[in-house]
Amino acid sequence: PLNGRISFSSPEENEEFMLANDIQQKVRQIGKGSFRADYAMLETDQAMLAADRFNRACTSYLAPPPGTVALLFFRSAGGQIFGSGESVANDKLVVLPDGYSVDLVIPELAGSEAVVLPKSRYAELMQVFCPSCKQPDGVAVMTGDTRQLHRMRDSVTQIMAGEGAADEEIASLVAQMIIWAGYSSGAGRPEIIPRKQAKVHIAKQVQAYIEEHYHETVRIEDLCRATGKEVRTLQTCFRRYFDMTITDYLKMVRLNSVFRVLSSAQPGEATVASIALQHGFTHLGRFSVEYRKHFGESARQTLLRRNS
Repeated sequence: PLNGRISFSSPEENEEFMLANDIQQKVRQIGKGSFRADYAMLETDQAMLAADRFNRACTSYLAPPPGTVALLFFRSAGGQIFGSGESVANDKLVVLPDGYSVDLVIPELAGSEAVVLPKSRYAELMQVFCPSCKQPDGVAVMTGDTRQLHRMRDSVTQIMAGEGAADEEIASLVAQMIIWAGYSSGAGRPEIIPRKQAKVHIAKQVQAYIEEHYHETVRIEDLCRATGKEVRTLQTCFRRYFDMTITDYLKMVRLNSVFRVLSSAQPGEATVASIALQHGFTHLGRFSVEYRKHFGESARQTLLRRNS
């Protein structure tokens, strides 16, 4: 079993660790300043418990390990975390089934707790504790008794802070969560985050185009041609889903991509200017200002610090 705590000083470190543990979590920094994320994990034969905290606003693509179902509690100081365009913070329980994913927009000073179960075990417990409930066909967001929800969320961190195997505690916690979700959702009818809704599809189309072409000149007319939609529709759908403008998202992708390359490049192999130009920045003076503002250090400092 993997038990421990770890801190990350960059989104890349966070992502590499998650991938090594079969968790798909792609993180990009939005907030300005030095990044830090703290992560704790407890794995037993019964389930995996996890908790994370972020000190900077970021976006995150999250999918559970293959063959599992994740039960997630998101929390933020300001009460706002968006999951695929829906509010999921503080008074919500999110069920993320195998084969599904969620796009998160996480503000500063935010985090989550999670219980991850094998899909077969989740189905078995659902049948035992809530036989009238159907397993959600998609990412489900459930709202109910907030005090009880907070107690369950706090139980995750308390179990992780204890010593030795916690199988009985975990089993009890999972039972509470399933019963709570069943009653809260009205006999198994939770709010399902739309997967193929037209507006969601448009936002994801724009994102896919940016991810593929960010190193080139990306104009709004290019996005209109790629999606077949008018400007206002693109801007509205994208803002609704990602809680940011298309322009800000493009800049975030470019800055984070430069940071990633600088973090792995060897001094002397490439210059900061050449890397910036390769990632869509055409005005180097403006790039330098934006980079320092975003990451709290110059691009050259990143290159030297990460490879010293």
